[in-house]
Amino acid sequence: MDLYSSNENAHISQQTVVAQVMAHLKEVIASGKYRPGDRLPTEKELSEMLGVGRSSVREAIKVFQHLGVVESRAAKGTFLRERAHISSEAIAWALLLGDDDLQDVMELREAIETVCFARLTRELTEGSESAQTVLKALQEQVAVMERAAAGNQVQDLVEADYRFHGHIVRAGGNHLFRALYSSLHAFLSEEIRSSYTEMAELSEAARDHAEIIAVLQSQSPEKACIRHREHFERTRRLLKLTV
Repeated sequence: MDLYSSNENAHISQQTVVAQVMAHLKEVIASGKYRPGDRLPTEKELSEMLGVGRSSVREAIKVFQHLGVVESRAAKGTFLRERAHISSEAIAWALLLGDDDLQDVMELREAIETVCFARLTRELTEGSESAQTVLKALQEQVAVMERAAAGNQVQDLVEADYRFHGHIVRAGGNHLFRALYSSLHAFLSEEIRSSYTEMAELSEAARDHAEIIAVLQSQSPEKACIRHREHFERTRRLLKLTV
């Protein structure tokens, strides 16, 4: 399988060669020419196609290996991997080194979770066993939150809060959402902790989440989604964020 057609064989400038090799490989992969499991051209073939030294190609491949995009198999070559193997560390560092503020992270979290919560409410209405399992997991986290609040154990409360929402995200069935939520752990934990400082008492956090479950169990999917949205509105007020 050729990497480029004849009119795409222009040699790459030596300036930032490794970065340009990576950019070309990303373009080809994004085009769908290679699918997970496909073998990429050899180091020698890529070097000739792109008109660069083999060391530059080797360095570019190493970066993609570190990110989990490709894997090298002895005596077989370099293969494109499934998305599930992509390093979540890459996403985490992209966020840590960016200039995103709490408002941006909050909006991303709400966008992801709203889709997942709507799916959970629908599946509960349909009598899904997996949705019932998620509901039980949510109840367990609220119980942990209640104990943590009673003992003034803030870190345990933060982690239970994070896990509560993590169960909702997993219920959505979107693997990309799950990866993003996992990568946001440090940000979300700080957001959760900050919101607690504005509460009259820690038990408010457990009650808020318990109410979400109560509406989820006893009322319509529409009302459950409204109550879920109110949770985010309340959090924004506590954090003094604008809509």
